[in-house]
Amino acid sequence: MIQTLITLLFVLIPINWITVFKEKNLKEALIELLPKSQGLKKEALGSVALFGALFLGFMILLMSFSIIETSTEIELNDLEKVDEIIGAEIALNLSLFLVSVIILVFIEEFFFRSFLVPRLGLIISTLIFTFFHYGYGSIAELIGVFILGLILAYWFKKRNSLIQNYFGHLFYNLLAIVFYILI
Repeated sequence: MIQTLITLLFVLIPINWITVFKEKNLKEALIELLPKSQGLKKEALGSVALFGALFLGFMILLMSFSIIETSTEIELNDLEKVDEIIGAEIALNLSLFLVSVIILVFIEEFFFRSFLVPRLGLIISTLIFTFFHYGYGSIAELIGVFILGLILAYWFKKRNSLIQNYFGHLFYNLLAIVFYILI
C-alpha cells in the first residue's frame, strides 16, 4: 500500500509542481517532463550505450568489492539480503513482478531524472534515488544504486532523453533479475 502511494506521488508531484509553481497547464507540464524523442536510431543506440555503461559500472563495482574484501577482510557484498526479497517476489508471481518492474522503471526515470535532475542536480537527485532503494537493507546494494543513479543522472543531463534512460535502466534491471533467477 505504501509503495503504491509513493509511486503515485512520483507521478503527481512533478506534474503538480510545474502546474502550480511554473503556472503551466497539464500539456505544458508534460512537454517539459517528457523530452521530445531524438529519433529511433539515436534513442536505440543511446539506450544500448547506457546499458553498456551501467553494466561496466556494475562489473567495476563487483571487482572493487572483491579486492576490498580480499585485502581487508571487510565484507561488503551482502547482496543475499536483496536475493531473499527479490526471490520471494518472483516466487509469488513472476509475470506481475516483471510488469511492475517495467512500470516502476519508467516512473523512477520520470521522477528522479526528468524532474529532480534539472532542479536539484546530479548528486542530490542520486542521493534521494538511493534513499528510496534502502528497503533491501544491503550496503552493497546501496553503493550499487548510488553509482547506477549517478550514471543515469549524468546520462540524462548530457543526453536529455527519458527514452534512453528508461530502456538502459530497464535492461539493467532485467539483467539483474535474470542473474537472481539463474544464480
